[in-house]
Amino acid sequence: MKRFWFTAVACLAMGVFSLTVSAHADLQLKLLRSFNISSIFNGSAEGCGDAAIDPAFDGTNVFVAGFRSTSGAGPVGILRIDNVLSLPSGSLSYGAGVTKIFGWNAAGVGRDTRMFYYDGYLYAGFGLGQGTNPDTAIVRLNPYGVVDQLWSSDGILSLADVGVSRYDTIALDPGYAGSGPALAVGTLNTASQQAIRRVSLSAGMLLGTSNTVAPTYLRDIAFAPNGDVYMYRASNDANDGIFKAVRTGVNSFNTPVRLIPFDTGNYQEHRVIYVPVSQVNPALPDLLVYNFRFSPTDPASHKIYIADVNGNRLGEWDGSGVTEDGVEVGGFNDSIIGVAYYITEDGRVLLFVVGGQTPGSPAGTIDRLSVLELVSTTKVSGTVTLNDYVGDVGLVPVLFEIRNPGETDPLETHEVYLDSTGAYELSTTLRGTYDVAAKASHWLRQVLPNVNLTAPVTLNFSLTNGDIDGDNEVTLLDFGSLVAAFGSVPGDSNWNPSADLDGDDEVTLLDFGVLVRNFGLMGDE
Repeated sequence: MKRFWFTAVACLAMGVFSLTVSAHADLQLKLLRSFNISSIFNGSAEGCGDAAIDPAFDGTNVFVAGFRSTSGAGPVGILRIDNVLSLPSGSLSYGAGVTKIFGWNAAGVGRDTRMFYYDGYLYAGFGLGQGTNPDTAIVRLNPYGVVDQLWSSDGILSLADVGVSRYDTIALDPGYAGSGPALAVGTLNTASQQAIRRVSLSAGMLLGTSNTVAPTYLRDIAFAPNGDVYMYRASNDANDGIFKAVRTGVNSFNTPVRLIPFDTGNYQEHRVIYVPVSQVNPALPDLLVYNFRFSPTDPASHKIYIADVNGNRLGEWDGSGVTEDGVEVGGFNDSIIGVAYYITEDGRVLLFVVGGQTPGSPAGTIDRLSVLELVSTTKVSGTVTLNDYVGDVGLVPVLFEIRNPGETDPLETHEVYLDSTGAYELSTTLRGTYDVAAKASHWLRQVLPNVNLTAPVTLNFSLTNGDIDGDNEVTLLDFGSLVAAFGSVPGDSNWNPSADLDGDDEVTLLDFGVLVRNFGLMGDE
């Protein structure tokens, strides 16, 4: 059975980053895998574009779309990576399970690509921001890259089909009050607010047009499960940020409010996604994940940022860390960053993050795909009484194990130091009913059975002293160890700190008394 160690050092080594999100539970952002895909996003006719820009996931396979950063129309496409969660981190190139499934000739320089997966289909927009088809296009295709030629009557959702002179972003709109999901299409205008169009996912036909809710310089949109919309504005003025508009009808929204203010660059390639974490753990808030691009470029700022839906920033990730399978990766540098999320059937919240290099990126910048997991944690706290001990309890590590009920093999192991009062605190990623065990060096193990770890819990332990040899029972073997160290103090050749049962820095009759009182006792398994 796989074991996870959550000491501070182990967390750093595994690429685990903590986000404090509520009084009841926290989140950890765990880096699972990272792949160098630069050889595929190389601007060639066989490649998938000048740079990777947007991911999608169907539950097994990941898809990465590219865009064209150089001038003029040119090749872009979609890369499919099969069974991505089972692959080791490293560099990928075309081969078995790594294929280009779709190609398009799209507009370049300041144009964008967007993609999402829903119910068996990919919805992808290329050359977004261009004013002519087919240099810009929105298509529906299956996971093997076959375009639905009947969708929107001819296989392409054109500008005329939507009734706009340009489209700049697409997203999955969950609908409002049971109206059903749709393809949302957003447009950029530098002078006036714009409407959001709703398009049928199955037929590619215009369903409706909202009031003019989208701010000027719209770059991206994302929807909450209740239909509220979050919009990314990035311009050449100082009024940028993430805006929220509360939905009041299928095609109507309240006046947008600037939820997360910032001043970023006048670029197309900005992202915001809404991650409904509360669907997995009601104790946690839903999250907004977004990126920055500044003018002039500032590689230090190219990160993904995480906030709650009230706009409170919770954390950030610069792309660096060590994957779960032991590969060290560097920061994003000047990458263009795209993010998608996926909630698995067993409740895992996965983030897929791509970073794409551009001609102006610093040396060493790569096209990459990273897979992360948002892991919710539950707080366990209380006290541990180290009986018959007068020493400093803060110097005694206590080993906590969380196990399946009735079993002895630990699912998680936490080494924790107590404070001066014997108090401790730890966080677990496990949710459900488990046994929790505690043991210190020369104390017997105590197991508290059937603990509910779906909410913060207080667990108090009282450990029995006398287990000098650490075998979880007080026997003649411990008596022999005490005799061998009897009369010693620190620095003596026969000094054994575990035989100093009472912690007074000498092995005396007081320690012998502790052993005699507890002789024959055994700890819990």
